[in-house]
Amino acid sequence: MSNMGDLFEQRRRRHFVLLMKYWRLVFNDHFIIALFFLFGALAYTYAQMIAHVSPGQWWAKLFLTLWLGLIVHGGRLATLVEPADPVFLLPQTSSMINYFRRARYYSLIGGEAITILATVVVLPLAMATVKLTGFEVGEIIASMVLLKFAHLILAQRHLSLVANLTMLNVAGFGEPLVAQVITWWVSPTWGFVATIVMSIGHFAHLRVTEDADWAKAIRFERERMESVYRFFNLFTDVPQVQGKVKRRAWANGLINWLAKGNAWTFLYARGLVRNVELSGLIARLTALMMVVLFFVPLAWLNTALLVIGLYLIITQLTPLADHFEAKVFTHVYPFPPKERQAAFVKVATKVAVVVAVLLAVASLGVRLDWQRAGINLVVALIEGCLLTRYYLKTRIH
Repeated sequence: MSNMGDLFEQRRRRHFVLLMKYWRLVFNDHFIIALFFLFGALAYTYAQMIAHVSPGQWWAKLFLTLWLGLIVHGGRLATLVEPADPVFLLPQTSSMINYFRRARYYSLIGGEAITILATVVVLPLAMATVKLTGFEVGEIIASMVLLKFAHLILAQRHLSLVANLTMLNVAGFGEPLVAQVITWWVSPTWGFVATIVMSIGHFAHLRVTEDADWAKAIRFERERMESVYRFFNLFTDVPQVQGKVKRRAWANGLINWLAKGNAWTFLYARGLVRNVELSGLIARLTALMMVVLFFVPLAWLNTALLVIGLYLIITQLTPLADHFEAKVFTHVYPFPPKERQAAFVKVATKVAVVVAVLLAVASLGVRLDWQRAGINLVVALIEGCLLTRYYLKTRIH
């Protein structure tokens, strides 16, 4: 037991160092500033919405049921199993239950943090809808903690050779929803009782003598890490995430529009589109900012978020300036350095125009505020021009 526990602790420390390396890149100064504005905007919008919610709203109960029933799946079981384990740890297969128990306790920390935070966020809506007492609020939080614990036990049971995956999947998705239906449509007390019964039942079925299914364990861990890497890839390049090259005929018009000019505009346009990490990052950030701007009703805050979002997106183009630096043949082109810089600015300006228009359209919001969208469009175009004509020139060489 101690040997398997030591093995997991070694992998846990190595895994923590890997995550911290990427988290430092994610939470940079620009992103922290954007988060302050984003959370402030969401909190203001949320407070305004709750003020107009009357008790007994059916849609609010339905939202609480789905939200708390699905948020349990946030934070998966991190086994840290490696592809070589079936070879080197095969003699220890029968004692892997101790390894997976450590993995469950390790995953419980982050999983419970996500679950409790998501529960606390919707409690103001719940109290405005159902008029909960302090004791019932405690029951709901305790119920969510037990549901997350039961979910991780189910995840551990998936790794058994004798596991019935169909039954476990049905229980994993169905039982949290059933518990929330009882909580919000019957009583929080009965929902808490149902959660206790479910958790005890799953823990009783966790057999300590079951052997591990290595194929499933490796597949589940690979899928979990792929989702983690895809998240980090939204903010920085992750070597483990490789884009797939595929010709898309519908993008020919966009590429031709970006590539108009000399040889360098052609190279920068093609380099931007073919660099799936860079173009994908810009596309995802643009889509995220469009969603945020669509749901923020306050005009001045909407414009401030647009300015910050456009800045974050356009600054991502900086690595494109040196994309061809390692190509020896580009240094013998009969073009002076100024033309190369001008070509980069031209391509960046076109990208800024497209992003500015998309963000301005998204700022129309639910109420279709054309005046706000027009002001945002003008502000975005001016900011895009300043960023590409002046700011980016100071960041490239």
